[in-house]
Amino acid sequence: MNYQRLVCQISLACFAVLGMEALQPQAAMAKWFRSLYAGQHDWVTWTIDPGEYVLEASTLLNLGDVDIEIYDTTGQMFASGKKLGGETIFFSVPQGTEGDFKIKYSMPFCINPAGACPVNINIDSSR
Repeated sequence: MNYQRLVCQISLACFAVLGMEALQPQAAMAKWFRSLYAGQHDWVTWTIDPGEYVLEASTLLNLGDVDIEIYDTTGQMFASGKKLGGETIFFSVPQGTEGDFKIKYSMPFCINPAGACPVNINIDSSR
């Protein structure tokens, strides 16, 4: 078998995938944040461009209830989710209001015998 040819084909395939991603980058941003015990909250900052978005927040294995509040660049709360379990929030960022948004996440309760509940927040553009 010609290993040099195989390596070239694999390299070409990887380059093609990376090239396609560069031409059509995904706007999704998912991050794990500081774990919280029941009754705690924390803040994160996300730079968001104009567009339509879906924010999904959850805990690992749904061990807790994560609540979300989204604050715009002026510090005004414009979206929140406080249902039991994880949250899914649809929101829009109008042209001219892009920038650093603050997201407050809180844990009303956490059922994790090993300690605090890890929090995942995913923001994706809703194309």
